[in-house]
Amino acid sequence: MDETHPGWQAERPDGWLVLTVDRLPAWLLGPWGATWVSTPSICRLAAAGLVCDRLLVRSTNPTDTLQELFEAHLPVAGQAGNRSSGLLEAAESRGWRTAIVTDAVEHFGGLLAAGPTVEVLEVPSGRPKRTAATDETSGCGRVFTAAEAVLVGGEADLVWCHLGSLGTAWDAPQGYREACFDPDDPPPDDSAVIPDFVVTAETDPDRVMAVRQTFAGELAHLDDWIGRLLDGASRRWRRAGVLLLGLRGLPLGLHGRVGAGVGEPAPFAELTHVPAVLVDPAGRQASQRFGGLLLPADLVATATELIGGVAHADGGGDKKTAGRSLAALFGGEAAAWRTAGRDRIYSHSAGGQAINVGDWTLVQPVDQPPRLFAKPDDYFELADVADRSRDVAAALASCLVAPDCQAEHWEKPLPKLLWPDDTSDRYE
Repeated sequence: MDETHPGWQAERPDGWLVLTVDRLPAWLLGPWGATWVSTPSICRLAAAGLVCDRLLVRSTNPTDTLQELFEAHLPVAGQAGNRSSGLLEAAESRGWRTAIVTDAVEHFGGLLAAGPTVEVLEVPSGRPKRTAATDETSGCGRVFTAAEAVLVGGEADLVWCHLGSLGTAWDAPQGYREACFDPDDPPPDDSAVIPDFVVTAETDPDRVMAVRQTFAGELAHLDDWIGRLLDGASRRWRRAGVLLLGLRGLPLGLHGRVGAGVGEPAPFAELTHVPAVLVDPAGRQASQRFGGLLLPADLVATATELIGGVAHADGGGDKKTAGRSLAALFGGEAAAWRTAGRDRIYSHSAGGQAINVGDWTLVQPVDQPPRLFAKPDDYFELADVADRSRDVAAALASCLVAPDCQAEHWEKPLPKLLWPDDTSDRYE
């Protein structure tokens, strides 16, 4: 592979830390507006990197998103044929050792059987009934302890820590949970079983709030461990890159469901809007925000270029999932801030489909009328305006005719979308 050093490329990193967390929603973290959940380590990470305001997953199946990350290859500029580079290939080209530490190896499916050699350290998962006695004995603590040992011990140069237990058991030590409840609230129990119920008009709002407070304790516990791993990376490497990605959110009562049991809701932002922070090893674009629509593959493609120092050709591959690098942002190219985002993202879950464009999100639940939300104002997707913006709803609904977003459907131009009394074109 011939290396070229484009304008965005600074000194290449000494190592890279990837953090992927299943069931991590954006709306409950400080950098995305949450003021009552304590996540100082994630805020510190956001201050050091580029925060992605609207990164959405195409599928609420974590295996699908991890496959997207593994397959986010980009064609190498100046190379003939199908030569391409991905995150693991870029690490291998640097002579790096890669280790994946996880308690949810099943999320990777068969992805680890092919491609570059990767050391996989599987941490046994479980479904404890009660909260853990110590930080190190929780599900999160055991995974991050193992990842910290790999990182600090110098056993790998690309350390990928993937946590799945946030969606299987809430067993952070009781102190984290208690800190999220007010003195006037009934004291929280010590059950590690994730609540699962339908929210109706008769549901006590305090019951839903107690679930969110309990989950906030889990996030505070996770945040402490992320801080420990970041400190370990700082001690190990002088120039380290970091990528934090959520894989999907968790129903917490915004759209009629609490918990991850049977009856997954449609792909509202509660499930599909996930946190993403990319820290450039050279410290560029620290504390900056990118507001365009992005897929997880775009962040992995960017990390691939920053690791390998190799410029990639534009386009190529499956246009639905191929990563589109944001590396030009780090070179100070003003035009990149306008062109790097996507014009649409399709999402699907067991409960329906959705299409997201710049100003709108249309969610089509199974066997229900579509719901239209104005973006970015309706952050939580609670005010359905389909009846008041019928032309927009109909135009976007027509984009969901192909449920699997086939290639020819992906190429279909977006319709001209208008506010009902607006004469300016929103999309060409």
